[in-house]
Amino acid sequence: MKTTTKKFPMMTLAVAVAASIALTGVSGYFVLQPGNSEEILQNSAQGKGTADDDTSRGDAQKTVEYTLVGENTTLEIAPGVRVEAWTYNGTIPGPVLRATEGDRVVLHFINKTPMSHTIHLHGDHDEKDDGVFQVVKPGETYTYDFIAGPPGALMYHCHVMPVTQHIRMGLYGALIVDPKEGLSPAREYVLVAGEYDTKDQVTNNPEYVFFNGYADQYWDHPLEVKTNETVRVYYVNMGASPAYGFHIHGTIFDAYASGIWENTPMKVQTWEVAAGNGAIFEAKWPWEGRYLFHLHGLPEEKGTMAYFNVTNAPTSAVDGVDIAKTKSINMIGWQEDLARKLQKQDASGTPSVDASLSESPHGGHQMMDGVNGNNGKEANKKVEAGSAVPVQTNTVVMPKGAAADDSKSFEPSSITVNAGTTVTWRNDDNTFHIVASKAEGVFASDLISQKKTFEHTFAEQGTYDYYCSLHPWMTGTVNVK
Repeated sequence: MKTTTKKFPMMTLAVAVAASIALTGVSGYFVLQPGNSEEILQNSAQGKGTADDDTSRGDAQKTVEYTLVGENTTLEIAPGVRVEAWTYNGTIPGPVLRATEGDRVVLHFINKTPMSHTIHLHGDHDEKDDGVFQVVKPGETYTYDFIAGPPGALMYHCHVMPVTQHIRMGLYGALIVDPKEGLSPAREYVLVAGEYDTKDQVTNNPEYVFFNGYADQYWDHPLEVKTNETVRVYYVNMGASPAYGFHIHGTIFDAYASGIWENTPMKVQTWEVAAGNGAIFEAKWPWEGRYLFHLHGLPEEKGTMAYFNVTNAPTSAVDGVDIAKTKSINMIGWQEDLARKLQKQDASGTPSVDASLSESPHGGHQMMDGVNGNNGKEANKKVEAGSAVPVQTNTVVMPKGAAADDSKSFEPSSITVNAGTTVTWRNDDNTFHIVASKAEGVFASDLISQKKTFEHTFAEQGTYDYYCSLHPWMTGTVNVK
């Protein structure tokens, strides 16, 4: 629990975008120009703290710097089950980001995938650091720069539509902000609930529900706790399912609603956490034993069965190393090492179940322009009969399901118009799209929502190739005579 009941003041947010990232406004939408990825990669992927001499940043205590790299790979999510994954730094979830309230957080994102992605951060920050409209295209970089707050268990994830698919493929992680006043001693763990379905990543009934990217991993590798020692769990729910209850056996435990330290804790037997929300749990046991924790309901049968292994500390136990009496013990590094070991990251690996080749309409995405896909495999893109033959029309449709099915594209994909014609693109899909020319600066829409349109008048003859920058397998051509 907190060492004080003081209410936390709202932080004054000061935001600066790193000078190495150039932002160019196009129709109110930010298009990112490539930054120096190699220079950014020199920063620690686990974070780097430095003294902050910039007094213009108000209450900032220090600067904490992180680098997240978007990578497509394959991972194991259960024994013998290898799947395609979209990741931050090669694991599901991405690394835990941690700072203290008032710290300046500088977060570099390098997108090395064949798709557009973002990092949406929960917490207090302005729109430039919210990770929605500033879409980071393949091969480009973006720097988020914000003041950490409020204190609690927060999260980050990709916010490119369909968001459920981008999250389930692995683009998410935990963001922990510690209160300036400090915390009472505890043994600390992080649990990030996630989901995966090998046939349909936007189903409402996923095959796997798990903690930290691997089914039932804390059954074979239980979380160690000592008797009468407080265990603190930072829990965030990155699933898309209903709000299942988080249950701990053998104790009535404290829960901080929404994972915010400012909230008054409640004594609970089970605590419901909805998708996109969090909680902080604190528990202790005076008895040795194995005490289960899991999500009550269907998820406990799909990969969330786990337990705390509670044992007596030896008389020679070192405070802060073997037992948390007056000093906390951070177990998060151990958890991240275990996840890497179990997931066996392999960018060239072969999935045991290849969702991208299944009969489901929600297969994995391939790289644009007919080049190789996520894992070096030849693109399995379907082409509609006659789609390469230009059609005389000035209307193009984004069909329903195109955002989740890489066999679908603009309809028709190639059109012919006369110079001076205005072409209209209509979104019949159930999510957002963007229409952007492949040649920089010719034309680009803002986010096009359902049943909305975008228009562009072609004044000069020529061939204009374009694509959806959110779903780059969607490509098209306008031939102007």
